[in-house]
Amino acid sequence: MSTVRTNLRRGKMKRSTMFPNIYKTAIGIITLLLATFTMSAYAATAVSWTSPADGSSYPVGTSVSPTGTASGIGLTGTGLDLALVLDSSGSMGSYVSVGGTSQSRAQWQKDAAIALVNNLPDSMTSVAIVEFDYDANLVTGLTPLLTGKTSIINAINSVNASGGTYIGKGINVATTELTGANHTAGRSQQMVVFSDGYTYGDPATDATAALAAGVDAVHSVALPGANISTMQAIATAGSGTFIDASSATGIQNLINLFSGYGGNLVGIDRVDISMPDGSVIGSVALDAFGNFVAPAWLMALGTNEFIATAYGSDGTSAIARLTLNGTATSVPEPGVLGLLGLGLVSLIGTRRRRV
Repeated sequence: MSTVRTNLRRGKMKRSTMFPNIYKTAIGIITLLLATFTMSAYAATAVSWTSPADGSSYPVGTSVSPTGTASGIGLTGTGLDLALVLDSSGSMGSYVSVGGTSQSRAQWQKDAAIALVNNLPDSMTSVAIVEFDYDANLVTGLTPLLTGKTSIINAINSVNASGGTYIGKGINVATTELTGANHTAGRSQQMVVFSDGYTYGDPATDATAALAAGVDAVHSVALPGANISTMQAIATAGSGTFIDASSATGIQNLINLFSGYGGNLVGIDRVDISMPDGSVIGSVALDAFGNFVAPAWLMALGTNEFIATAYGSDGTSAIARLTLNGTATSVPEPGVLGLLGLGLVSLIGTRRRRV
């Protein structure tokens, strides 16, 4: 299985039974978030074929459509310490419709956060969960994903919806955790602030203070129905990425702009596929997870080679080759068919004489 990865920014979420809008929203948010963590720690472009297996054989004339994936994997840093700062104020209990799907802001937030956790690289990431209403609380400190993913997800699910909103206090608690004794030396320290943006105080000031304290970036996610300007200001002040998840249009734009999944992503400009006859299909479609499908191809006799070339926005590229073998079909020659027919006639005649 071959894989392409690159530098991106942003997030994704788990599939919901309220398909497809919740699923698309999740993909948009989490794809962007994953891509954000982090360009300095992850860089490289890789591409791979996922099916069929290299060297597989098919009869001549069989139609095949090989599949591949383009997603970020080049691990060149020492990992990530990440704090998810979740809004637990009363307004999170309000229901908001996006693209015909209605659910509470709290549910949008939980779905996105859990999917992000599920798609981070386990061996190189620790996650802390902070919740805030008018006050803030460290729900769980930095915990290695490799051994503590279940407890992290349980912490996310425990976040309720009551009280006022003071985003800055949540940022401050996350800053203390990221720069404290639980931080792993050499890792990138980042946080993602989820909220509807209606808050006391000026959270952008707290984001600036987080940078001064040693946090590398403060990103923000504006949940559906959010105060966009407040959330955007947090990311700007925190040298982070702003993710507008407040409308169906915004979500779809994220899906269109970004692709790839799993850990820290690198931006993928395009993937081209060279077919066995030498023709090149440029910029094949990528889904939000970076998967692609080659056009249908009728197997020719002998070697059929497909070449996928991925181009990353960091200027790097990668190539993956897939070789399939076309085999001749076994068709009896006319003379053989004739002899077989005579044999059957003779057999039938013999059986009739015995009756």
